[in-house]
Amino acid sequence: MTGRGIPVAPDADAVRLVVLGGSAPATVQLIDALAARRGAMASRLDVVLHGRSTERLGAVASAAALRADALGLAANIVGETSRDAALDGADIVLNQIRPGGLEERSADESFPHEFGLPGEETLGPGGFASAIRSVATLRPVWADVARCSPDALLINLTNPAGIVTQAARQEFKLDVIAVCDSPLDLLSKAAERLRGRDAADPPGATLRTRYVGMNHVGWYVPASSADLGQLAGLVPGLDPDLPRLHGALPGPYMRYYAHPDRMLAAQRGRATRADELRELAGSTLAAFGRGEIPPAWQRPAPWYSLAVVPLIDAWLTGPGSTLILGLPNHGRLAWLPDDVIIEGPATMAIHGRAEPLPVAELPDLPRGILARHAAYERLASTCLAAGPPADDDMVRTLLANPMVSSLDQAKALAAAIVTRMSAFDPEWR
Repeated sequence: MTGRGIPVAPDADAVRLVVLGGSAPATVQLIDALAARRGAMASRLDVVLHGRSTERLGAVASAAALRADALGLAANIVGETSRDAALDGADIVLNQIRPGGLEERSADESFPHEFGLPGEETLGPGGFASAIRSVATLRPVWADVARCSPDALLINLTNPAGIVTQAARQEFKLDVIAVCDSPLDLLSKAAERLRGRDAADPPGATLRTRYVGMNHVGWYVPASSADLGQLAGLVPGLDPDLPRLHGALPGPYMRYYAHPDRMLAAQRGRATRADELRELAGSTLAAFGRGEIPPAWQRPAPWYSLAVVPLIDAWLTGPGSTLILGLPNHGRLAWLPDDVIIEGPATMAIHGRAEPLPVAELPDLPRGILARHAAYERLASTCLAAGPPADDDMVRTLLANPMVSSLDQAKALAAAIVTRMSAFDPEWR
């Protein structure tokens, strides 16, 4: 299946961008982000959307082509159901596969309630359930990437991004880079609060050298206590006292570690975020099927414009603004293992490797929180990269999770996750 975009002449030097999980409706917003940075990419992009459903993939590919036409993006956009055919000749591979879809995400966000914990697809027991499913489902995908395009720029969006990326690196020795929009959005808002609208391009770029953490567990460390004082109350859902107590500005997902009781109370009796997204996805796909592009996106996908496309742009054109990337620690935080995936400042060489930059020193309280979270992620990625985890591995990993408070709770959660995984894939073990 083929979408046109603005027709471009055949070009042996065209960059082949492959999107795994490309049938997600939000993928069309990747075209918006590419068009906004068309300077380096206008006449040399082949975009290959890979997915399993011919009907759904055709609707998304057609919508992406319509969007490219409307925005004047010169690109060839095609849909492909064969993973080998999609990966053949890939220069850039973006993995955004969601194993189990939004239905399983909804379960990740709700089953922890039975154990007195909030649900979330990247943190806590919901995040661990998501990690088990994602690493197992992506194993043949990464194997195909290693066989077909190991030297491509490999970008991972699949959650939990840190665990998924570390497991792929451990098992397949692939140079996978994790990206996330959350730190970039936080820094943009902090820059606006501190200095009004930041004149840097993009907003918040001047603050990036002082951001450090792991996926959804990170902080901006201001250069002065005066700056820190101005940031109280900036992040919705976080107690305004937390920046002062942490000595740094936590990201928005810290509310699951700082206020699990509040998050659980807010979630009980309400539809999960995944259920809301499933409804939006259905209406968006229906519009695509009618040849319509929504005049405004009901679910913005800022990860493309803030994280994915700036990385691609840097890889194509050379270092520009400092990026925030998920890369192995490799001594940047001497008190953490080298192989855990740290989100922090980095640069990218043209058609080369990402180069991590030194990170800010964390105060004691954030350091303690991050150390426990890192132990959890390392246990999770190590046992999952080795294959289906044994019961003891699951309990041990859950005991390290900052949201789990006892051995009995960890054992009960592990049993519940095994039951869910066995229903999702009866042959997973």
